[in-house]
Amino acid sequence: MADTGTPEHAEHPDAVRRTREVLAYRNRFVDVYDDEVVFPSGTPGTYLKIRHRDEGLGVVILPVHGDTIGLVRTYRYPLGRPQWALPRGFSHGTDPLLTARTELHEELGIPDAEFHLLGTMTPDSGLLAAEVAIVRALVPTTTPSSPLAPDEVTETRWLPLPELWHWIATGALDDGMTLAALTLAQAHRHLP
Repeated sequence: MADTGTPEHAEHPDAVRRTREVLAYRNRFVDVYDDEVVFPSGTPGTYLKIRHRDEGLGVVILPVHGDTIGLVRTYRYPLGRPQWALPRGFSHGTDPLLTARTELHEELGIPDAEFHLLGTMTPDSGLLAAEVAIVRALVPTTTPSSPLAPDEVTETRWLPLPELWHWIATGALDDGMTLAALTLAQAHRHLP
């Protein structure tokens, strides 16, 4: 499939121009492309791109109860180890607040909260063709806090903000989407 790129990309002097879109792999969640491109210097090459298959945005949820933040511990297969992070997930439709509600229930066992869209971010713009919504969830109670997806979430924890900052400083919390969501929430003064 020949493609010269979208007009806004073609006009930018630093644009990498796609000459052929090449679907390399597909599953129910993502399409993986190994596109043929021409770099600004005129050199041909390839560029890897991953695009989510669902409509709508994936989400990262910032669960807040009082002065605590809800975290989930999930085994991250690409890293080969468990990782603490904010709950998150692929889109469940076009409404990011509906996706946030579903993921909060699945991962923290919290059936309802007051949801606020804080903004969006690009989790890995060098590889992923995706934006992710960051949603703050004001949670009325931390019980029940048993995840509905035990194969995905192995443990949950509610951390006071000072302890959360300590986890970040010591590397105990190193998930990039979590760090980006916390940065946006801090910039907007939406942390307890």
